[in-house]
Amino acid sequence: MDERYQKVFKPGTYPELTYVVRQSVETKYTYEERLQQSLKIDGYLTYIIGPSKTGKTVLCERVIGQERIVSMSGNDFAKASDFWEILGRKVGLSMDAQVSEQQSDLSKMEQKSTTVKKNYKGNKDRVIEYFKAKDKIFVLDDFHYASPEIQYDIACQLKEVIRLGFKAVVISLPHRSDDAIRLNPDLAGRISVIEIKPWEQKQLEEIARKGFKELNIRIEEALISRIALESIHSPQLMQAICLNIGLLPSDNPVITDEVVEESCRFTCINLPYADVVRILKAGPPTRGQKRLQYELKDQSHRDIYGLILKVLADNPPLVEIELAELTERIQNNLVNSKIGREKVKDTLKKWQDILNNLGALYQVMEWKDDIMHIQDNLFLFYIRWAFI
Repeated sequence: MDERYQKVFKPGTYPELTYVVRQSVETKYTYEERLQQSLKIDGYLTYIIGPSKTGKTVLCERVIGQERIVSMSGNDFAKASDFWEILGRKVGLSMDAQVSEQQSDLSKMEQKSTTVKKNYKGNKDRVIEYFKAKDKIFVLDDFHYASPEIQYDIACQLKEVIRLGFKAVVISLPHRSDDAIRLNPDLAGRISVIEIKPWEQKQLEEIARKGFKELNIRIEEALISRIALESIHSPQLMQAICLNIGLLPSDNPVITDEVVEESCRFTCINLPYADVVRILKAGPPTRGQKRLQYELKDQSHRDIYGLILKVLADNPPLVEIELAELTERIQNNLVNSKIGREKVKDTLKKWQDILNNLGALYQVMEWKDDIMHIQDNLFLFYIRWAFI
């Protein structure tokens, strides 16, 4: 175990030594420059969208600074009755402050005194004043986790205050049907949309190059490329795999293919997707009937749900896969059987129905417009290395 790795590779916190600046696609500006520019436009809401685990939050920390960010999640507003009260309590404001006024009525027999309590100031006004006075910026992460109703309410609340100098950044995933920000007509013309594209192979490789150079450890370029491939466009996974190479109990200082593979398995074991995989493999209730088992070229036997999971985990790892390619992958795994497109579509629709009724952890994929979108790269990494 080499504890120096902990100071270099940071999968869960801001990676000071291995941060990589990326150029925004189709522009000559970096994502950092675009966010800086957006935050300088008064009356605009900044909306950052991009795949899971691609550095959207770290981008905000880089540009805004952790000391200026007030961060919350869409989950924090799951049962929100008052958006501003929840936000005020987050920053430590007392949201029940009251003043007392004493009114006296005199009569011949006695003096009566009545205390009347009145609200000092509306929650919204107090929070806005605090954010402006302290130069804070509200960052709402995982916006997609809030219900459509709450998303709409939050969008309306933010629409009213951004023109008053309240600065806010909303972070969400693409391909969500409940896009309450971009499709809100009241916010038209007052949104700066920054779409974060998945990391390219070379960009991920730069994380490893920076880190191992900092550690003064030699690693072959082919192994850096292998780690980048397994990271599935995710800088967080790239950081985690590199970190675990150093945390593995080993007396051999040389990094090999076997070391990289062991690090991937080691990274996988602590991910919380076992129950997600169990539910997806089980599929909907069968009412006592056994599902048809298919023979695969790897000599395993799986039903349609286990088969599609296995296919999603195949090389190369894809975060978006169209129905035609998915069907082709399935056919390439089968020995003698054939499964048609309609059966695959029906299976994926049933998966979507199951996931829609479960919590945030289970929103790992979305079947939409004949395309399977993997929403959580860590989930795809898990099914590749958990021996499903």
